[in-house]
Order: sequence, then structure tokens, then C-alpha cells
Amino acid sequence: MNEYPDSDSNELRRIIASKFGYEPENIMISSGADQMISIIVNAFIDPGESILTFTPSFSIYSLFTRLMGGKAIEVPLGEDFKFDYDEFIKAVETQEAKVIFICSPNNPTGGIISREEIIGILDKAESIVVLDEAYIEFDENSFFDLIEKYPNLVVLRTLSKAYGLAGARVGYGLASKELMDILYKVKPVYNVSSISQLAAKVIIEEEEYVNKVIAEIKEERDKMIDEFKTMENIKVYDSHANFILFKVEDSKKVFDYLVDKGLLVRYFGKEGPLANHLRTAVGTKEDNARLIQALKDLEEG
Repeated sequence: MNEYPDSDSNELRRIIASKFGYEPENIMISSGADQMISIIVNAFIDPGESILTFTPSFSIYSLFTRLMGGKAIEVPLGEDFKFDYDEFIKAVETQEAKVIFICSPNNPTGGIISREEIIGILDKAESIVVLDEAYIEFDENSFFDLIEKYPNLVVLRTLSKAYGLAGARVGYGLASKELMDILYKVKPVYNVSSISQLAAKVIIEEEEYVNKVIAEIKEERDKMIDEFKTMENIKVYDSHANFILFKVEDSKKVFDYLVDKGLLVRYFGKEGPLANHLRTAVGTKEDNARLIQALKDLEEG
């Protein structure tokens, strides 16, 4: 602990590169995926320039852009928060966005974008395209292989979700060597601590255990969605992540009720596209059962 960490996380980069069949030069380790987003925005967005994304999605894209003096162009998702490919392609072709951010599985809706749609965007885009796969382990349809064909693509990953290292703050990006060379020019030094690098190396090597946990979470998630669908006053959305988004008539009332029961869910407020929506993480079997029972009790009144 009296020595500075490896500034470029070289050993961890080698482990991840080997896992995906790439070279360490294709990898950057960051303090969470958030820092990768910040690095990308810092590298490519000047004051007055724009990013393109959709809404609702991960708010950090727009936040970091505004902090750099840039603008966020946000294309609304379609009915039931489905990705509106046609409208998004129109924006790709008509808006002069320097960076395009795509989150799949999407935070906070849990929806996904198909491989064909991702390729369609990449074929049309003249800008940097960032595919945020923070929750991909819960869906399995990763598109990181597309970096071989598209030198303007960056794929983001994190160890905060499926690997359970949210507190360690370890994320990473995969991209062509040419694009990584640009990003490394703005990467902070010593950005990932020695302890976090060690924790990441240990958990990545425990692939059998991690896969077992992921399978359990997916099984619980699907069971919970089936339970939600039996409740008349709740609209639930299919999820490809480790959380579930659902809509109720009065989200503040339901939120307060659940808090009183010792159950904390995400409250999105009463305005905007997520008005009267709540989101729950998929927890332990016991916690999931408590949440479902509490919602059923509230419905039965």
C-alpha cells in the first residue's frame, strides 16, 4: 500500500484481453464505467458540440457532456420504452453529434437493442459510437466483436453489476488500438487503486461462481416479472438486466409504503417519461418475496 498502483492496470488489462481474445492495447481500465464515459466526453466534446443518445437512459452521458459545455440530443424511446430505430437513425443522419451513446441493456428500462440495429447505426454513423454494456452479463448478447470492423466503436463494461464490485469502482472499455491511443491521452494517472485492481483480478478468475450467481439472478428476475404480471394495478416491463421497471398509479404513495416496510426501490418522481414508475433491483429470494408480498397486500388493500 505504500507504493503507487500500476497506472495503466497492465496485468488486469492482459487478463481481460485474454478473456475476449484481444490485445491489452484494446483495453482501458477505469474507475467504474462512469470514468470511461467521462474520458470519452473529455476526448471528443468541445464547448457547443453535441452527443446523441435516447431517453430515458443513463443520465451520466448528458451530465458529463453539459459539464464540458456540450449539448445532449435525446431521442425519445417508443411505446413501452422500445427502441425507436427509425427515429434514432434520422437523428444519426441529421444531427452533427460527435459521440453517440447507446445503452443496451438500457438503464433504467431494461430493454435491449438488436445486433442488426446496432450495425445499422454503426454503418450510418460518422462519429464515435459508444455501446454501454454495463448489464450485458444478464442478457449475454454482447457485441464487443464489432470493434474489429468498426474503428469508431467503444464498448463499455463494468465489474459493478454482475461481478458485485460496485464499491471497488472498476470498469473498462474495448476499442480499436487507434481509438484507444486517443483516449489514453486524457486518461488520469493512477485512476484505479491497487486494491481495486487486485479485487478485479480475483473475481474475474472466479468465472464459475459468477456465472452461477448470474443464473440465479436471471431466474429470480423472470419469476418476479411473472408475479408482477398477476397484479392488476401494476404495469411491468420485460428486463434484460438485474432490475425491473414497473409503473403504478401513484408511485410516491407506493414508494413511501414500501419504505415503511423496509423495502427501498428507485423513485423517479411525478414528471417526465418515468413519471409514476419505480425500479427494483433483483435481490435475494427472501427480499424479492417480501417485495412481491408487500405489493400484493397493498393491492388487496
